[in-house]
Amino acid sequence: MAHDTMNTKALALLGLGHMMVDLNTGALPALLPFLKTSLDLSYTMIGTLVLVASLSSSLIQPLFGHLSDRSARPWLLPFGVFAATCGMAAIGLASSYQSILLLVCVSGIGIASYHPEAYKTAYLATGEKKATGISLFSVGGNIGYGLGPLAVALCLTLFGQIGLLLLLLPGLLASGLLLWSLPWLARTMSTQPTTAPVLTGGTSSYAFVVVLGIVSLGACVHGGLVTYVPLYFSARGENPLMVGSLLSLLLISGAIGTLIAGPVSDRIGHKKFLVLSMGVMCPLIALFLQTSGFTSILVLTVIGMCISPMFSVTLVIAQTLMRGRLGVTAGLMTGVGIGVGGLGVAILGRLADLWGVESTMQLISVLPLLPWALVFLLPATATSHAAPLGGLPPATAEGK
Repeated sequence: MAHDTMNTKALALLGLGHMMVDLNTGALPALLPFLKTSLDLSYTMIGTLVLVASLSSSLIQPLFGHLSDRSARPWLLPFGVFAATCGMAAIGLASSYQSILLLVCVSGIGIASYHPEAYKTAYLATGEKKATGISLFSVGGNIGYGLGPLAVALCLTLFGQIGLLLLLLPGLLASGLLLWSLPWLARTMSTQPTTAPVLTGGTSSYAFVVVLGIVSLGACVHGGLVTYVPLYFSARGENPLMVGSLLSLLLISGAIGTLIAGPVSDRIGHKKFLVLSMGVMCPLIALFLQTSGFTSILVLTVIGMCISPMFSVTLVIAQTLMRGRLGVTAGLMTGVGIGVGGLGVAILGRLADLWGVESTMQLISVLPLLPWALVFLLPATATSHAAPLGGLPPATAEGK
């Protein structure tokens, strides 16, 4: 494969696994209103559940990334899908808060193991148009994240809690396909270049810290929306299927936004794209809270299209800055981002207990100002366009 040519087959395969992993991530927010009622949980306990899910899927991601950089470990791809699916599906058999916490941890470990290896491999498969290629891979996760709430809503509505076991069917199929495809994927990725120039000195380190801050604060906003929009509508008396459908709308619109964002960001520059997309978030969330009916659904769709692309665009910037450590970079970006986002959701849960969920949503409407302000601190030279295809140390590329 030419080094400047995008490997769409590899990206599609990785995107399928990404879809199944993040379907389980998206399933949890839709479960929260059901669990709150069935187990009589407080908002603080709900927030803690999200925090545990976030930390279990984030703290060890840099470790998996380090292992991935030392040598190719493609077996993490099918393992990640399998563990993420089994942990979430088994909640259908759980009867206590403690057992649900444990199963969420199992699912989180699967999520943590998949992302660094998958993002590293996807970066190598993108060719020259980094943001476009990573967006194609990321949209699989966005679609899964969006389908998760709808799948959970259907399972709960039709079969009750035990219906969550149905999540095993697509998850086991996807992990089996990835396992079967490992030899081909390893051969394909071994043809990629193994060295590349990287930014050096303080500029690279400074820019990476800024990018990490953007994605972490942005994850607080995103996590707040996907957690408290369902609870916001549930508090207004909407039925579970309607709540799950609205959350799916928010997340699937994020998939559309991510797909559009790649080519646009490659064309206008990553920094300019982040300034524009994140700059409209505060007024959009405020408008959403002041509307109802079809108008609120339309605004929620635009919110999803604007917030979700932040993750793929910032990841491209980070991997361009740290091209020699693609796995660790992906682990830090997704791991720290998810972890900080989960901590933010837990804090918001405590505030929801004290102030109410509507007041918490008002607070979420101003949070995007923080990551938006950090975007202006990014050096323009690190974000003007996608860099040429980088690579890994020889041991990684050759699977030694």
